[in-house]
Amino acid sequence: MKLFANDSFHQEVPEVPLNLDDYSMEDPVQRVTYLYRVVSNSGNFESINQGLKMLLAAGLKKIGADLAIVSRPLSTQVYDVVASAGADDEFFVGKHLSLNGTLCEEVITKNATCSHGKVQDKDVHSLSMAYNNTRVGAYLGTVVRSRNAGNSVMSFISSRSREQDYSTEDVAFIELLAEGVACMTDQQLAQAQRKLTDQAMFALGSVKTLDEYLEQARLPEVFGVPARVVEVLQRRIGHAPLSIGHVAEELNLSKRTLQRRLQQMDVSFADLRDQVRFHHSIDYLIKQHLSIDSISASLDFSDRTSFTNAFKRWTGLSPSTFRKLFRDYV
Repeated sequence: MKLFANDSFHQEVPEVPLNLDDYSMEDPVQRVTYLYRVVSNSGNFESINQGLKMLLAAGLKKIGADLAIVSRPLSTQVYDVVASAGADDEFFVGKHLSLNGTLCEEVITKNATCSHGKVQDKDVHSLSMAYNNTRVGAYLGTVVRSRNAGNSVMSFISSRSREQDYSTEDVAFIELLAEGVACMTDQQLAQAQRKLTDQAMFALGSVKTLDEYLEQARLPEVFGVPARVVEVLQRRIGHAPLSIGHVAEELNLSKRTLQRRLQQMDVSFADLRDQVRFHHSIDYLIKQHLSIDSISASLDFSDRTSFTNAFKRWTGLSPSTFRKLFRDYV
């Protein structure tokens, strides 16, 4: 069973300690905990490269390698560096590498993990393996299977040979790291695609700006009985039912009397309640990041579907789509 699903995370994750020195890579639970926390917090990093470097650093610490590289094939002989750790000056992001005849090429050809504790035991062109003359004494590499970006290779390189070959635990861990790299890569691509889609929708006028929605969701400017109704609704939001009967009771009026007085001012109780609900729903979605179920309950809808239908009526968008569009704007 996979630890990661290649889907973007839609809810904010509380900040947790992500200092690699605080985690023992010899402890299976701490290894997986660190890996999970890096991937689940990827949305809080300045860039995806920061998260990828953290994953690679964990691999370096676990297997004692000198250099880690994630490289993606540009052609049969040229690879592009996606991320690196351990030798940042040599292998910067975007650098092209000639990996023809290397163990990295073997990973791609076999489409499988390759483990060599003593590279000199292999029949290779040279011990530098064309990694820009970086000497390779031991090598552990595996495939990063991204569903959106295509396959790439994650390589861990040691300048000296190992006394023993890599353990099955080492292999399992870097394969799990590769899964994390794929997940974060797909998240980044999905986010970029959403932004392009959002820009297109805004350009076509099918989606308003957040300021326009906030203006649309302003509390109604009313006076007299309607104003008192809005005040009561505001107090009861998230705490008590919002039915006309309950509101009338709090105003010391009968339901029929309240309806009649609102009708005399050409105001509908349902419209007032809708506007108050709409106003608070945006705050709950964008600022407070409450779940759809929690918002439905707070706004006194009978169920999630009823709230979703109402929100679509107000904005033309589902609550989840609205949150995706505007969660980074506030």
